[in-house]
Amino acid sequence: MSEQIDVTHELAKLQQRVEHLEKRVEKTESKESPLRSLWEAIRSILIGLLIVGPVAAIILGVLAALAEK
Repeated sequence: MSEQIDVTHELAKLQQRVEHLEKRVEKTESKESPLRSLWEAIRSILIGLLIVGPVAAIILGVLAALAEK
């Protein structure tokens, strides 16, 4: 019987932690402004260009060199 009480007590603690985390997530989401979302989008595009751009240039350069042969 005490094991059931311990399990119930642990489940109650876990529920409190989950509720606390849900509140923190809601608070964080409410802080996010449209300007922040725009900045995240711009940053993502710039990172993509810095990574994809040079890789595409290398691939096109190799293909052009192979086409000349």
